Amino acid sequence: MTDANIGKMIVAGAGPVGLTLALMLRRAGIDVTVVEKRATVNLQSKASTFHASTIDLLETCDVLDSMLAKGTRVDSVQYRAPDGVVLAQLDFDLLKDRVRNPFRMHYEQGELTTLMRDLFVKEGGDLRFNAGVSGGEQDDAGVTVTTEDGQTIRAGALFGCDGAQSFVREAVRIGYVEKPYPGMVLRLYAQTDMRQIFPGLGGIAYLHLRDETCSLLEMPDCWRIVVRVPAGVSETEAMTDEWVVDRLRNLLSIEKLMPSVSGRDVYSARSRRAFAASAGRVYLAGDALHLTNTKGGMNLNAGLHDAFAYSLAAVESFACGDTAPLDRAAWERERVARCILLPRTSENAGTGSERVKRIASITTSPEGAREFLAKQAMLDMLGGVSPELVGTGAVHV
Repeated sequence: MTDANIGKMIVAGAGPVGLTLALMLRRAGIDVTVVEKRATVNLQSKASTFHASTIDLLETCDVLDSMLAKGTRVDSVQYRAPDGVVLAQLDFDLLKDRVRNPFRMHYEQGELTTLMRDLFVKEGGDLRFNAGVSGGEQDDAGVTVTTEDGQTIRAGALFGCDGAQSFVREAVRIGYVEKPYPGMVLRLYAQTDMRQIFPGLGGIAYLHLRDETCSLLEMPDCWRIVVRVPAGVSETEAMTDEWVVDRLRNLLSIEKLMPSVSGRDVYSARSRRAFAASAGRVYLAGDALHLTNTKGGMNLNAGLHDAFAYSLAAVESFACGDTAPLDRAAWERERVARCILLPRTSENAGTGSERVKRIASITTSPEGAREFLAKQAMLDMLGGVSPELVGTGAVHV
């Protein structure tokens, strides 16, 4: 970077990843502009899981109290048989020596997006709506971006946080490899307290029946019930009351008390990985870099890890006047996605009694349970993130 551009950066996409990155850049004294194609922030995304590694990072942004006020704290994870028998229960407190916040949180993605937007604007950040990236070019001194509303912005780097259909990724010709998962996923929003059906139910539970699985997540205003829709069943059929009732009776082994469902949606699941996380002065993060299946709730967390890694690297680049720290961070985040994130989320998508038996066997010892939880909390996916941001030595940025 040259001195003229070193203190200016552009973030494409006003989602949770882009706004978190922008907030940290702003607080570090770097001039940052966020450009978003929509007229406002997107509140439709339904990601809801925040793991201990990410919670520790977000705590350094001074947002944890606000998140806890509107989220559900989950202190253990359960694996159950459909008849309610607990096959394994793991307490996140086993991670207390490795993280400051040994729990999982269920909190709406849209709430985090709104929170980060408000903080960024309060810090004097430049946030532009109806201004998606429509073109641009880069040279040895920086990047020049044009937006849909006709503006031209010059900066030292561009971060593509503009989602799965990233214009930025396509513009710099970074390809990707994609793998669809068979069938679809049905997500139900139940007003019934699922503990009436399963006494002692934890805030997150996975029920396994032969080669099928069902996830139960406690949210502040409902329980989410997530089930796989087999290949051959249409989206229209999966949304009908008849199919839902039959599916729940089969997976949950319940007859008398059916959950009261206030809403439902169906979506496809796939994994995707960009072949690179950077091209020159353009860097990818979040869904633009990686997509995973939703079981285990890891993709948004990985995107937030991307944001923290880039923000720390940007501060180094600001100090040394060179893009090398950002380039190293991009290499590391692509490695994490390729070598750890996608393989683990594919493993999490596995079903069947044999998988549950393996989990139960691994977790019979405290050390085995601790290592299993550490991986589920993504403590080994923090590549590029300063280690003192997670654990006992909090450093505010």
